[in-house]
Amino acid sequence: MRTVTNFFIVNLAIGDILMACLCIPFGFVSNLLLQYWPFGAVMCVVVSYAQAVSVFISAYTLIAISIDRYIAILYPLRPRMTKLQAKLIIFLVWVVALLTPLPTAVLSKLVQTPMWAQVNITDRYTCTELWEDNTQRYYYSMALMILQYFFPLTVLIYTYTRIAIVVWGKRPPGEAEDGRDQRMAASKRKVFKSSSMFESSQ
Repeated sequence: MRTVTNFFIVNLAIGDILMACLCIPFGFVSNLLLQYWPFGAVMCVVVSYAQAVSVFISAYTLIAISIDRYIAILYPLRPRMTKLQAKLIIFLVWVVALLTPLPTAVLSKLVQTPMWAQVNITDRYTCTELWEDNTQRYYYSMALMILQYFFPLTVLIYTYTRIAIVVWGKRPPGEAEDGRDQRMAASKRKVFKSSSMFESSQ
């Protein structure tokens, strides 16, 4: 069971579990039920950072799986990815996933919610990123969008499109013989019809 694909699947599952345990419940409670952050400053940092990390892990593990399938199908005579290479790729995925969203961990703070401040409730906060410059926030958000969404999506579309073209374009074994048999049967039918017409005219 310790195959390259299974290594990637386990890593993908870890990213999904991280999202399910540390992101979805807290986001559901704070955004939909309470409309403020009740879990404290530490969990604000942990949850915000974990959310970004889990997205990177899932996206880049999917890229690794697609590239592994791409090489296996388009270049079947090349050596397959080894377990050591797969572990190295998973390590690099985690490095990228942990380092890239560090600004999220550093800048995630609790800010008093304006909605609650208007009714003189001062102990209700929102977990958000505090940037000194909105331009920096914009460029960082765009970088995350490209790295987390557009780049993985582009790679997945390219690899699986090429795989689909190769798989659908190949003739399965025996197809050539089937086509030949169909042509021979059609020729026999034509000969039979011609013979029948000739016999009936006699």
